[in-house]
Amino acid sequence: MDRTVIFISSVAQDALSAIRNSVFEELKKMGHEPIRFEESMRYIHRDAIRTCLEYVSRSDIFLLFIADKAGTFLEDEGKTITHLEFLRAYHENKHIIMYVHDVVLNTYFHSIRPQIKQSITHYLSEHGKEPDSLAKLISENVKEQTHVAENYIWYFLYDAEQKGIYFEKCSLGIEAISNIKSYLSALFKESLQYLNIRSEIERSLEHVELYGDFYELSLELISLLHNGQITNWRRLLALLRSKMVGCNIYSSNTKYQQEAVGALMDCRAVTLYEKKGGQMICIEYDGLTTPENFSLDDPSSYVSQTYNDSNHDEKLYYSLEKRTCYFLFKAKNYVFCFHLPLLGEWDQYKLQTYQDHIFNAILESKGYSYCYFTKMLLGGLANEQV
Repeated sequence: MDRTVIFISSVAQDALSAIRNSVFEELKKMGHEPIRFEESMRYIHRDAIRTCLEYVSRSDIFLLFIADKAGTFLEDEGKTITHLEFLRAYHENKHIIMYVHDVVLNTYFHSIRPQIKQSITHYLSEHGKEPDSLAKLISENVKEQTHVAENYIWYFLYDAEQKGIYFEKCSLGIEAISNIKSYLSALFKESLQYLNIRSEIERSLEHVELYGDFYELSLELISLLHNGQITNWRRLLALLRSKMVGCNIYSSNTKYQQEAVGALMDCRAVTLYEKKGGQMICIEYDGLTTPENFSLDDPSSYVSQTYNDSNHDEKLYYSLEKRTCYFLFKAKNYVFCFHLPLLGEWDQYKLQTYQDHIFNAILESKGYSYCYFTKMLLGGLANEQV
């Protein structure tokens, strides 16, 4: 079973040993997977600090206890090890639960934080910029409270607060366990609300991805315009072909579960025709195809039929011999033709039966949204003639 991994972080000090041990055992009983340095970790790297940070990355929840000791300070980093663990969790968007000893937290809010804010305001007015080292500024300007906590603790708490972390108050006894249980229960209840709308969230994420992709492609398509003309037809066709990807074709006869009767494969080729006189001339193509020109009066030409149909801009044809569907659309004097290979067993009867299903699947695809945009784009070119 995939269990919730909870990283237990704190300075290695005797005052926190009891609560760390109790929380570790209780979380195991609850079915979670608690991680702490002294018992759970195996060295991933020779560097113990890098190993700790790697385990933070593997966790789902970062549970931090802060008392009066700051722990080992790394000169090269300008941070303590515990602070580095916190920063890794924060930057990787872990769920952070931060417990601070009640005496330390009360002192911070009532005495230390006002001094820090005053020191920063004074520094800004005097230098016109943020201090290069906030830890140094706090150390130099905040009155020592060594009987409550080491000075670095105030910098740590201020940094966490600025990052939007909410502090939970606790004493150094093991009664924090009941609070943690309640916290995790509330977190579970909150997560259920999101699970109930999971499908809506997933659809929203799909729309975000779609619109982001569409925005980028739209900019590239527009960049191919100059003085009302397309400057690179081959690039335009390549972009459209890359977006016309395969899809399943489903039967609508089943009541409870859709059944795929076959599929369209990714677009193999696309050709572009322009009406010139009485001819449909292939002016560009992309992919595996041998382009041809057609007479506008040729009744066997899918391209000519599409251009001559004044009622429908989009048409679908198929060749059982080539096992390919041809999706065509007209935009002013142009006709685009996409070659979409069929996957699965198909015969004439099956193609006729599911022709509308195939056509609708194409019209509802993401690829067609780019085709529609291209139609609108070409329709608005100033120098084109109807």
